[in-house]
Amino acid sequence: VTVVPLALNSAIWYSQADLKAPVYCDIVAKLRVGGDVGVPAAILCITRQLEAIAAARQAHFSAKDRRRRCLVDLAIGLGIPVLVMILHTIVQGHRYDIYQRVGCVSTMYWSLPTIFLVVIWPIVLLLAAAVYAGLATRLFIVRRRQFAKMLESSKSAISTSRFIRLIALSALQIAYSLPITIALQTYNLVKLPLEPYISWSNVHYGFNYVGTYTLDELQLYSPRVSLQLVELSYWSYPLSCAFFFLFFGLGEESITAYRDGITLVGQRLGFRRRASSATGGG
Repeated sequence: VTVVPLALNSAIWYSQADLKAPVYCDIVAKLRVGGDVGVPAAILCITRQLEAIAAARQAHFSAKDRRRRCLVDLAIGLGIPVLVMILHTIVQGHRYDIYQRVGCVSTMYWSLPTIFLVVIWPIVLLLAAAVYAGLATRLFIVRRRQFAKMLESSKSAISTSRFIRLIALSALQIAYSLPITIALQTYNLVKLPLEPYISWSNVHYGFNYVGTYTLDELQLYSPRVSLQLVELSYWSYPLSCAFFFLFFGLGEESITAYRDGITLVGQRLGFRRRASSATGGG
């Protein structure tokens, strides 16, 4: 939802900042708003479950528990991002901007409502996730032996190894995203004066305007620190994918799945038959 559009944007607008693909940009710019909240929300969902397991409250879920947990996770992981995407419309001064090598990005009328409706959500979610991750880690260390026995007796799908990897993944995501998000928004608060939110019509006047900025213009008019912080936040999406693959794509379960998949494909293509024929002929 976020990484693919980012890659497409960089390819389409790599050498220029021309106005093109307006409908695509409307969709992608709005999805970026949801993505900025969705990733922290997903981390919070993970750490909440890990804390519940580490506290020995839940390792094996009944059908009712799974239903309730699914609804809560949907409310956090999907409901909050969608809500923020809707609220963003209140402070969306114009359709979007186009930056060279970045593509179409969302815009916000920098005001006090913007902070409470859009900006503050990723920070709040990441802080909550950090608290849950800290509690889960502490409980796991204190109850390590009891924890392993509980997982084994309850036949939970989460093993000790997978629990540790999930905690490490969450901690790494929080350690990267939270300082950058706080630094970027603090910098904006210090350097950019808040505009008064007079009315809907005032904020949305000339809404169809689309700003276009070349790389030279960005480097000339934007502070270097701001550009560096924005670029670091921009890389949070591909890094999230890389972190996930590092922790789970190279695990024992994944390697076994890769091997089984390759074997199955080989059988479908007839490699076993040819290998057997070659053995028989020898």
